[in-house]
Amino acid sequence: MTARERFRAIVDRRPVDRLPYVWGGPRNSTFAAWRRQGLSEELQRNWQSFTGADGGMGIGKFYTGPLPHFEETVISEEGNIRTWIDSWGVKRIDAIRQPTEGFATRKYLEFPVKSPADFERMKARFDPHTPERVHPVTEVPVTMNPDGYRHNVPGGTYWGDLVEACNAADVPVTLSIAGLYWTARDWCGFEGLSMMVYDQPELVHEMFEYWTWFLMELLDEPLRRIPVDQIVLNEDMAFKCQSMLSPDSMRQFMLPRYKRLYEFCKERGVHAVVMDSDGYNGQILDVMYPEAIDGIEPFEIAAGNDTEAFLAKYPGVFIGGGIDKRELRFSRQQLRAEVALRYGHARKYGGYVPHVDHGVPPDIPLRNFLYFVELARGFCDGEDLATYEPPCELEKQLGEIDEMFDPKSAIAQAYGMEEAGH
Repeated sequence: MTARERFRAIVDRRPVDRLPYVWGGPRNSTFAAWRRQGLSEELQRNWQSFTGADGGMGIGKFYTGPLPHFEETVISEEGNIRTWIDSWGVKRIDAIRQPTEGFATRKYLEFPVKSPADFERMKARFDPHTPERVHPVTEVPVTMNPDGYRHNVPGGTYWGDLVEACNAADVPVTLSIAGLYWTARDWCGFEGLSMMVYDQPELVHEMFEYWTWFLMELLDEPLRRIPVDQIVLNEDMAFKCQSMLSPDSMRQFMLPRYKRLYEFCKERGVHAVVMDSDGYNGQILDVMYPEAIDGIEPFEIAAGNDTEAFLAKYPGVFIGGGIDKRELRFSRQQLRAEVALRYGHARKYGGYVPHVDHGVPPDIPLRNFLYFVELARGFCDGEDLATYEPPCELEKQLGEIDEMFDPKSAIAQAYGMEEAGH
């Protein structure tokens, strides 16, 4: 089977020749830590081929932020701490040099949308037909935003130039895009949006309705011309143990729009509509599945998700992730038990692609991660969950260890706590 055929078969609960080789993505700070643990520049540059991960492809550039940007303005800087206004018009505090690049931490102080009048002004920056949303751009102001988060970037590929390649692809074709809750929270802030649900419900309806229209306008023609295997709607709308909107509020504000988006995508041939949400996914699935989504990821175990319980409770659901990243930090025996457990659930129920449940953080040792890669590859191929031990060939290509990552030290350096004696 091709990787694309395999992905579709897993979503549909049909037999596959093996499970996909999907491990999870290290962030910049992770690679930086691993470079000090013997990872060469060449191995990092060829990471996908080095680890043998299956490929995939996107359908081009789709920028969903404000155009024009708000002007970035520094309010104050003290040591490594900056207070400023970002390109979304948000007042915030950041560490200038982040302790864990790729996992940027932020403290938000004030958001631009507090009233219907504010939203009217914001809508002027969110025209779905602005050419720069899908076409490459050459002149974009340098951003102070850590990781370039939520910022338009130069380059990119116009979707119209990828139609032929996407149609001929033998790997899954995926489009990831900002969802309803995600975008409204970017406009209003978490606390602001939470209060609006009760104090200004009409404004919440208007914002969610506008973003539903925005996505349909932006994606109509591309989805008609490109066979997308998976559209991922980024929401990140859950805490540990519960969602950020109550089930009743999800049914009121989100479910009707999600049903329309789901029908819109299916009419244009999208094979799977998947929500991306950190945190506990149970309440989301209770409301959204199967009417408005086909699946959810990354299924963080620390938030209270249970892969077996959810696969049993929601027959036919597609999930990705679910390998507890915390368990990869310690002994290989502990790591092995976690990975074997998740692949056991994938084999028993189907519809599940195990991988690290969110970005791979720098506190996972490189040699542990490479052991995990070889172990998972064996399990994908059908090796015995109880007895298989990988050959550990990948780590033989590494250099010497100079230094292991210390998260407490990294955070202390970024926030000046070492100088303060904390």
